[in-house]
Amino acid sequence: MAVEEKNSPTGAAMTNTGILVPSSQQSLPEWWTKTQKFFSRENTITPTFGYFRLLFGTQPGKTDIALIVIGTIAGIGAGIPFPLLGILFGELVDDLNSSTCSTTQAPPGGYQAAITTKVLQVIYVSILNFVCMYIHTGCWSMVGERLVRRLRTKYFHSLLRQEIAFTDTLPSGDVTSRLVSDIEVIQAGTSEKVGLFIGTISYFVAAYIVAFLKVATIAAMLMSVVPIYFLMAFGGGHYIKKYSGRISTHINAATSIVSSSLSHMSIVHAFNANARLEALFAQHLVSARMDALKKAITHSIQFGMLYFVAYASNALAFWQGSRMIADLAEGKPSKVSVGAVYTVIFVLLDASFVLSQMAPFMHIFASAASAGDRLMTTIKRQSAIDGTSSEGDSTISLASEEIELQDVTFNYPARPEVPVLQGVSFKIPPNKHTAIVGTSGSGKSTVVALLERLYDPITGCVRVGNRDLKEINVRHLRGSIGLVQQEPNLLDRSILENIAHGLVSSSQEKHKHLLPTLLGPSLSELTEKIRQGASEDEAVTEQGDVVREIVNLTRHAATLSNAIDFINALPDGLATRVGSSGAELSGGQKQRIALARALIRDPPVLLLDEATAALDSTSERLIQAALNKVSENVTTVSIAHRLATAKDADNIIVMQKGRVMEQGTHMDLVARDGVYAGMVRLQNIGKFSSSSSIMTESTQVDANIDRSLTTDTLLNKEEKLSLEQGVLDEKEKPAQLYMPEEADSLPTEPENEKEKPKQTLWATMKGSFPLIRPNILLISLGLITSIMIGVSYTGEAVIFGHTVGSLSVCRGGPSIRSSGMLFGLLFFILAIVKFAAVIVNGAAFGWAAEKTLYRTRVLSLRSLLRQPLEWHNADGRTPGLLVALVTSDASALSSLTGTTIGVLFSTVANLFAGVILSQCHRMEDSRSPSGYLTRIKHQKAYAKATAITVESVDNIKSIAAFSLEQEAYSVFNRSLKAPYKSNMKSVLHGNFWLSLAYSISTLVYALAYWWGSQQILAGMYTQVQFFIVLPALLFSTQSCGQMFALVPDISKARIAASNIVDLLSIKHEGDEEYDKTGSKASAKHTDPRFNMLEDKPRDVEAQLITTTPSSFPTKGMGVQFRNVHFRYPSRPNQPALDDLSINISPGQFCALVGPSGSGKSTTFALLEKFYNPASGSIIIDGVDITKQSGAAFRDTIALVPQENVMFEGTVAFNIGLGARPDVEATQEEIEEACRLANIHDTIAALPDGYNTVCSQDGKQFSGGQRQRLSIARALVRKPRLLLLDESTSALDVESEKHVQDALAKVARKTTIVAIAHRLNTIHRADRIFMIERGRCVDQGTHAELVERCESYRANVIHQSLDA
Repeated sequence: MAVEEKNSPTGAAMTNTGILVPSSQQSLPEWWTKTQKFFSRENTITPTFGYFRLLFGTQPGKTDIALIVIGTIAGIGAGIPFPLLGILFGELVDDLNSSTCSTTQAPPGGYQAAITTKVLQVIYVSILNFVCMYIHTGCWSMVGERLVRRLRTKYFHSLLRQEIAFTDTLPSGDVTSRLVSDIEVIQAGTSEKVGLFIGTISYFVAAYIVAFLKVATIAAMLMSVVPIYFLMAFGGGHYIKKYSGRISTHINAATSIVSSSLSHMSIVHAFNANARLEALFAQHLVSARMDALKKAITHSIQFGMLYFVAYASNALAFWQGSRMIADLAEGKPSKVSVGAVYTVIFVLLDASFVLSQMAPFMHIFASAASAGDRLMTTIKRQSAIDGTSSEGDSTISLASEEIELQDVTFNYPARPEVPVLQGVSFKIPPNKHTAIVGTSGSGKSTVVALLERLYDPITGCVRVGNRDLKEINVRHLRGSIGLVQQEPNLLDRSILENIAHGLVSSSQEKHKHLLPTLLGPSLSELTEKIRQGASEDEAVTEQGDVVREIVNLTRHAATLSNAIDFINALPDGLATRVGSSGAELSGGQKQRIALARALIRDPPVLLLDEATAALDSTSERLIQAALNKVSENVTTVSIAHRLATAKDADNIIVMQKGRVMEQGTHMDLVARDGVYAGMVRLQNIGKFSSSSSIMTESTQVDANIDRSLTTDTLLNKEEKLSLEQGVLDEKEKPAQLYMPEEADSLPTEPENEKEKPKQTLWATMKGSFPLIRPNILLISLGLITSIMIGVSYTGEAVIFGHTVGSLSVCRGGPSIRSSGMLFGLLFFILAIVKFAAVIVNGAAFGWAAEKTLYRTRVLSLRSLLRQPLEWHNADGRTPGLLVALVTSDASALSSLTGTTIGVLFSTVANLFAGVILSQCHRMEDSRSPSGYLTRIKHQKAYAKATAITVESVDNIKSIAAFSLEQEAYSVFNRSLKAPYKSNMKSVLHGNFWLSLAYSISTLVYALAYWWGSQQILAGMYTQVQFFIVLPALLFSTQSCGQMFALVPDISKARIAASNIVDLLSIKHEGDEEYDKTGSKASAKHTDPRFNMLEDKPRDVEAQLITTTPSSFPTKGMGVQFRNVHFRYPSRPNQPALDDLSINISPGQFCALVGPSGSGKSTTFALLEKFYNPASGSIIIDGVDITKQSGAAFRDTIALVPQENVMFEGTVAFNIGLGARPDVEATQEEIEEACRLANIHDTIAALPDGYNTVCSQDGKQFSGGQRQRLSIARALVRKPRLLLLDESTSALDVESEKHVQDALAKVARKTTIVAIAHRLNTIHRADRIFMIERGRCVDQGTHAELVERCESYRANVIHQSLDA
């Protein structure tokens, strides 16, 4: 359904395919369309065409064209005034020289009127220059703002329409890098700097036109060096682009590590993995640092050559001009006057100076072109499976069609050498339940992905009826399917919005009228009002009938999925935000929300991939009853490891190693005594107790009745209390970064930081000094050369003034020639000196900047990884915002030791030298006041849009499966509105001051012109003094303009410095835990005043201490909880643990069971000391850890979380993270742990084995494989206490048996505490604790609990596969 243009903040219409089409594009002239096509061609590889491709290859509309044209014309106009000044000053020289040949005699007073006229003309030129400057900076700023908005929307849309195979291979930090770093580079290279660059070119061209009109000979001689300028510009641009690409690759990898680490801080803390992650991060930065140094040297050579050529050409002009003036003085025929020669030298000297300022611009433009190419590669990429396309049949109904896989083979693009499906063929009959079971990695989830057409088979086909799946419209196909994934992905919206997402692409005709409301802001506004205190009924009434219908459908779906009770128990109900990746909810709660999202669309086909794996038996039984009710006329395909959920299927397909081994009903397969029968035997819980070895007939009948009852009849009082308590489920706590419910998706400063006063400039500078102190010699060298560069402008003015004075026709020809030779030689020497100074300056500051950047980033990451979870969970601290501290803020701070500070110091040196020179020559006009201008850009305005993009890519499978591309696009566009309007307002205001800063030099020149002429007419000054001071002041004021242009960068650096100093100055309680040398922490670490800014340079990189490989302990840990109470900070009114007391003896295998949200995983979070209890004691080996600082006790504890986390790095690196902090795991130890976890053979079969690179979250591995990798990571630690949070929920029975056998080997030597809903995994436990509502309500062995605990016995009955 089309979205009207007025709803798009980009001024663009979105077609029914979701493709962005500029609203003005159809009416553009043909020549403009051809121009766009030319610059969009991929064979235009030079930086120039790459830059034009960036400007014109993104479908600019009429407004953009008008802004470009007006900005270009105004930019050209802004470059003309200064050459006109040269003509005026040339006439002044002629006037002065015609009046007297004496350098001290005052000209007659008749020249006063002429001088006044010229001064007025200069003022008029200044006003014209200001107007042109304001117009072109404003136009180009808007061009840049609109361009990056188009690029954001196009890049986002392109990402959404790409096939999943593309995002599977996309580096995890790539999206953030594109939308933060690259967009910033592009905006810097397409905004006001373009107008300034055009003005510079215009200045250069106008100067040569004036020069040719005045003295063609000199102009022609100097014209020959112009090609050299462009050769240097393009040659340097090529290498700069080359090194920029390399740097980007390394920084992306480093950013991925930061992002994944900050997103999974609980795992980082649990394994004390700080040092290892930091070392890998530093490794990528070192690679980037070397390329950055090469880039800095290339840039400085390019810059130095521009200066050398400019100054050398001026030396040539002085020499040739002196010869021509000498000929004139000797009476030889010549049409050249002193004023004409002066004009040529003056304008070309100034043009050369201004042209030398092009180098930084060209560097910026080359970087922008390179960044644009990286974005355009994705934007222009054609998707193999486009979920937004209108192609394909949209009329076919899946309700009564048979689905068939015919000889399908498949392998994932990320691992093409590893076959996943091999000749798979089977049929899925309509309106029947088909279950797929098998070992982990056998291809079960891949089958579901092929049915959703997230991927296409390599060979064979998937057919619906008699149609190939490829012939059906992708959006229509996915709209007819309800999917519940093994690891459900929720978007950072409210529960209402997440469930309603199932309606967005529903194929049901009865849902079509809801689409405009679903794509609009109504639901977001509704939930916001509820969170602000309005009742749900009032808010819904205000929004209208359509919204009420959506809310009613949502509630019905939540009831079917057994989610309505815990939703109603939440303070904000349906309006509760689920957090990033659903981190506000437990695994079971997320699964129920995902199930509601699938059921709300009333789909003809339902795909359930381990849909109840994270649920306790009670919840599972209720949901199974609901599914049985709604799936009577639905084609259902389910994947299950818990065979009790699959036994009632009409057909069970058994898969192994990518092949179908057998299929049939449960009874048929058991009777065959094949693979399935073996799985049943392995998974059966078996006998309950010695006194009740066989279920009675009555019990069997009751169990069967249970399965047929509805949700309401099954939900007894105790279960309702359990489900309604609404506790923030702890399942996510150990595995994910907690996101408070109040946090908006737009990052804001934490509340405690908002109240804290901002640091003073002096405090920031003092705090930043330790970061740059190790590079003080390089910075000193850079400052010395900066002063040399700045003073060289004054030296240029001195040479220029004496040269003009020596060109008087009153002097003899030989004297003029010798003077010309002398001053030309001096100018050439100045060119050499400046060439060397610029190269040394660029290399010194470039190297210092990179070393500072490296140090800052490493220390920033170290500080972030040290912070406790409660700090990370504070309001507004999202991983995306914290990543910016390590990337953007560190980069901004490093600019203070790079080219920015170099230009600033050379400018200041130039300014002071010019003023001093003026004072030496008693030019009183040098005391004219100058204004101080500031302009700070709106920082982080687009953080929300970036967060939405990253979230969409991270959850791309859910986006694609539910065809949420349009919904995500609408939310993304709405997030751009506020920052776009704000930035456009700042353009109008900020560019006024910028234009004034650049134009004021002309007014200063006019003032100097008038005042100096007055002094000469009064006989107080000589012409030589005048022509020394005048250029000195001109260069100084022009440099001031350049300095004002740097104010935004300096302001940004100051803010960044303040942020980083704040971060690095945080005091860390128990910092001795990070001193892993095996000895007592040093005094500075135990000193509460210690902060990371005191780290010495050699301490920056994390030191990994390698000791003798450890062996499994001989004794496990003893654990006690004594009357522990705890509430999560975001839910202070809801207890997570309520007087919990348990006692676990060393070496025991204990289990925690109970309904979702009962507090089981919270016990793990407190054992790891992620949080401190409100009251009570937690005792490990006789020590109360709640009263101990530090967390050294974690060194012998290992955690296997429910949701398994992989970091960017090799398989060996990920498993090695589990080793104790003072031990480097050997390859043999890693392989031993993998064998115990039954994952070694899988890894060994990979082409790169243990060197296979894991993407963030290990997307190339199946859920079961990731779970076994997590178990291996825990076992390589050889822990005394092993915490297993649903550690085998994603495993097949065979893998589960291997893992159970491995755990049996380490039993008695290691204390094992397991959380499980699958009771067959823990029925041999020494002690089982029943946890309900944060309390231990019963404990005992499996047999004891079956005898006396009704809820436990009911769970056993439900999970039993006994006939």
